[in-house]
Amino acid sequence: MSFTPDTHRPLSRRGLLAGLGALGVLGAAGLTGCSTPAPAKSAAGGATEIGTINFYNNVLGEESQKAAWQAAVDGWQRKSGRSVKPVIYPYDQASTQLALAARSGDFAGVGQAGPWQVLVPTGILADVSDLAAGMSLPSRITDSLRIDGKLHYLPVNASGIGLVADGRIADEVGLRAGLGVEEFAAALERIKKQDAKLIPYAAVTKNPDLKDAVHWMWGWGSPVVTDDRKVTIGDAESVAAVTWYKQLQDAGLTKSGVARGDARILFARGQAVLYDDAPLARKFVTTNGGSAELASAVRPLQRPQAGGAPSFNRFWGSGLFCSSGKGEKTSKDFIAYVAGDLAAATALYQQSALAPADATVAAQVPGLAQDTFQTLFRTEIADHSRAAAWDRLAAYAQIDTAIGDGVAAILAGQSQVQSGLNDLRKKVEDILAQNP
Repeated sequence: MSFTPDTHRPLSRRGLLAGLGALGVLGAAGLTGCSTPAPAKSAAGGATEIGTINFYNNVLGEESQKAAWQAAVDGWQRKSGRSVKPVIYPYDQASTQLALAARSGDFAGVGQAGPWQVLVPTGILADVSDLAAGMSLPSRITDSLRIDGKLHYLPVNASGIGLVADGRIADEVGLRAGLGVEEFAAALERIKKQDAKLIPYAAVTKNPDLKDAVHWMWGWGSPVVTDDRKVTIGDAESVAAVTWYKQLQDAGLTKSGVARGDARILFARGQAVLYDDAPLARKFVTTNGGSAELASAVRPLQRPQAGGAPSFNRFWGSGLFCSSGKGEKTSKDFIAYVAGDLAAATALYQQSALAPADATVAAQVPGLAQDTFQTLFRTEIADHSRAAAWDRLAAYAQIDTAIGDGVAAILAGQSQVQSGLNDLRKKVEDILAQNP
């Protein structure tokens, strides 16, 4: 699971494994279940204040986000009288750099770029539950990210990967909220009949993004992995979900070999009517060459329901975490400012098209209430989103990759649905056993 706002640069499995490898080389075998590494020096003692905090991030190094985040940094420095020292590296190097900093005792400050889960076994992260308690954050998200009651990661933006459609065609074929999966498939059939050249639904059908299969399994009633780490992949519900998903492909309602980036381009070119994406979908239309008319017609769509059960979307967002002990109070003050200050939230929305996770702050951001797309994305997508049970684990990327590989093999006809999911269950169980 990637928590970076820049979804076209997701954390690769290679990047995560590099981070885990760095910890392993340095003797931090706790992430592989062998031992628990000693907490870094920053965790020693009680929470204190400090004059300068490090800010480990990728956003200040990316043109699309630099201005908004720099405004937040500058605003906090003016307000607090403290200073921020940026530590910038590409997102796909974040796990390696964070792991090395943690093991050497150099991680001290606030982190944005990278998987916070990698640092949990080191014991150096602060509990930010106190910050969350004073904010209007979606409890379904924050509660699902807690570890032993502690919250190490505070969402700045909290949404989900949901369906987005060309509203002009959606209206014609009856694509709307509240549909059952059978009605949804029938609407896709109408699109195909009206224009055979269109892809009704550019669903993800290949890795690295086939973790999208998870929210369909949830919709059919399979937990996939429970909070106590029981793997339910291969149960009747997950089999029904993947069978249905494959039937869409077999009927030509989706297209084989499509990744998220491919789907964005197909949608922007007007070659697909529907696909799954984050709340930056409208922005991706224009960055991929789509017309202004299409961008204005993009509409979030509530995921259809199976058998009347609730539908869900996989959590997507960005957030901050910090080291405990020395400088913890200062770091938390910075996090609280970025996540809860109106000026900071306004800058992130106006320059990066990201709405704040705090509903109270979001209600005050100028122009956001009038932004129909973002408003609908919150009610149709974000309000129905949740994190997976394994999203709090250092091995989350390995599990996502295994799920994607397993479902991809089924979609490609390399295995039957039941047997393929049974094999996948064993792989996920093995990963969990190796990462207690």
